[in-house]
Amino acid sequence: MQQPKRIKERYVWEAIELVQKWRSLYENSGQVDENGNLIKFTLNQAADVVGVPKKTLEDYYYLLRNASKIINLQEKRNEKMGYIRKICKENKPQKVQIEKMENFQEEYQQDE
Repeated sequence: MQQPKRIKERYVWEAIELVQKWRSLYENSGQVDENGNLIKFTLNQAADVVGVPKKTLEDYYYLLRNASKIINLQEKRNEKMGYIRKICKENKPQKVQIEKMENFQEEYQQDE
């Protein structure tokens, strides 16, 4: 049975909690089989346990990671994810320019 489409946008604090739970299940947990062996969760299995599609969780993961370099996420916990998406989109050209400058500086230092 397919879940109904979400109409309501998630808050930043909700996305942070979902991503942390998802990554924690993937990195630290698993199930014990009948022989006592630990079977680790895949990212898809962890997403199923959390109850959110893996694609959505990956999107939140990368958005939150990029936004944390630009703004303090704890101060923006009560904003909706659209705000974070907007911040990342607006700062993308600036991020690309910073990366180009860093690459140029590395090349310049190697030439000396």
